[in-house]
Amino acid sequence: MSRKYSNQDPSYDEEEVTGEFNDDHISPHNKDGKEIMYNEEEYLAEVGEMNCYCVPTRVYGFKDFLFRTLGWSLLNKEQILGAFTVALTQIPEAVTGALIAGVNPALALQSTWLMNILTAMIGGRPGMISGTTPFIGIALAGLVEESGVEYVYYAVMFAGFLQLVFGMMGLGALMRFVPYPVIQGFSNAMAMYIVAAQFRFGKVAPDKSYLAEYSTRQLVEPGHSWEHITDNDTDWNLGSSLVVFGIHVALAFSICLALPKLTRIVPSAFVAIVVCTFIEHIFVRQPTDFRSALIEDFGLVKTSPLEPIWSDSDITMPGFNLDTFRRVYLYGLAVFGTGLCESLLATHIVDELTEVKGRKNRIAIGQGVGNIVSAVFGGMGGSGSIAQSIVANHSDGITNLCTFLTGAFVLLFVYAAYPMVNIVPLGAIAGIMIWAAFKLVDWESLLQALAALLPLSIRDRVNLDCKTPRSDALIMLAVMAITVCLDLSIGLLSGVLIAAFVFVWDSSTRVIVEREVNAEESASVTYNVTGPLFFATAGGFCDIFPLEEIQFDPDEVVILLEGAEIYDYSGMVALKKVYDRFADLGKVVALSSISPTSRRLMEKTAYMWQGVNFLEVEEVDQSLDQSTLISQSVDMD
Repeated sequence: MSRKYSNQDPSYDEEEVTGEFNDDHISPHNKDGKEIMYNEEEYLAEVGEMNCYCVPTRVYGFKDFLFRTLGWSLLNKEQILGAFTVALTQIPEAVTGALIAGVNPALALQSTWLMNILTAMIGGRPGMISGTTPFIGIALAGLVEESGVEYVYYAVMFAGFLQLVFGMMGLGALMRFVPYPVIQGFSNAMAMYIVAAQFRFGKVAPDKSYLAEYSTRQLVEPGHSWEHITDNDTDWNLGSSLVVFGIHVALAFSICLALPKLTRIVPSAFVAIVVCTFIEHIFVRQPTDFRSALIEDFGLVKTSPLEPIWSDSDITMPGFNLDTFRRVYLYGLAVFGTGLCESLLATHIVDELTEVKGRKNRIAIGQGVGNIVSAVFGGMGGSGSIAQSIVANHSDGITNLCTFLTGAFVLLFVYAAYPMVNIVPLGAIAGIMIWAAFKLVDWESLLQALAALLPLSIRDRVNLDCKTPRSDALIMLAVMAITVCLDLSIGLLSGVLIAAFVFVWDSSTRVIVEREVNAEESASVTYNVTGPLFFATAGGFCDIFPLEEIQFDPDEVVILLEGAEIYDYSGMVALKKVYDRFADLGKVVALSSISPTSRRLMEKTAYMWQGVNFLEVEEVDQSLDQSTLISQSVDMD
């Protein structure tokens, strides 16, 4: 743990404490020869630190070890209990991802604990949970069907390599191009997806037919988010089981929602799991014949020993050659895009919850390392899990220690304590996940979208004053619909493209040209251009200067660009075309007041501006001061 000493003991000073400790000035014994332990009041611990056995001194004796362990446990009880809760809720999610891909759930569980531990140690956003998610299963389903599970490992390693390159090149800054309405729509869509996913627990236990059904799942398949609800291939559980399942869901949701208002000593999700498990086995199964589905009914939590895939006798790995790469690279790209999108968006959502900015490039590197290592040891890869991160943060698990312990608990569950995990009711897990979805929904954005779609008369009648631009509301709703109906990556990309199109369209109508004529001599005219000049405005800008009108202009023409900005080659071509149009009529034309950024862009194509007249700002100001100006505004339609 990080410690800060008080000034009560003169043997320590601030410089010594921040440096390295050695046995020359810190003695483990007093003058009487008795062993001493550091005073709890002498240091200030930090939540989430793991080096309490080394700082401020090494451990001296068993009593010192117990004292430090107890103090560390009390300090980090929220991190420990939150990690325990998330580990329990993450197991069904990982199993679901494996079933969708059509592989053994052991691959998903292996990846889940490995990725949590590795991202916590190497690079990860504090409080963000990683592991196999249903979206990763969707990306790999086609590869399993076409080539077999052995090729999954190569695809995941390729995806991890791309994520490493993405992080090392600093491309995490691309997230700034994701507009906030897209984030809102994605959050709401993920909440809907999480709620829909819980309905699969109300059906009979998955079997080979279930695996076969999902192994044919395509990367883009409309309606897949709710297909497990509407299909007829798997049957719903019996009525009594569904009733008990629903009771567990309602109870767990109510505990998670109400308990934090009373106390936050123990995470509410942990209490919900304990209470529902106790009720299931004491008050439901013992005195009655009723029962609900448990985790063991959905997928047994047990994996094979950890060893590299090339030394595992149960796996026949194909050679890595050009043919193998051709088989896996498209699916590797799908895992790369899906995993990176979900991880970076999970980071953004956790940033909003904690008001602490995560390092996106480091997160991408951590995800890449986690995917590569998990594939080497027989995992199917993963990404940041938005739902589990919500559960962790609302359980006060906001540090990398929580992420690390989540992986450690999953490791414990799948190798040693799986009998204890298998008895947890799925209804408790579903209730916690629905609560996480409830917390994930941006309710204000839905109200804003409703206000944007209503006419002004109705908004005034119901006193709705939270309207956002209709374009932003439509972007959010489009992202929600595409993400739920098609796919995460497609929804995100579609939202960004729609937002970019709306921005370009709106910017294309913002070029204004004011015509100012010298009223005394009428010997010169100044066109004051305001707005962006780029590909979307180039054509309209040229149309403002038709030959049949500008031929009657005075012989001296100044195009004033003080309020304009040239952004691309199309803007430069449009400006040069207007200049040439005046010059061909025999008029003396000059460009003036070009911004520094536009000037730098124009200097790169200096050949285009040979023979073009440029005026300094002072020359234009003098000519304007000597004239009475008549202004004519022209707005681009």
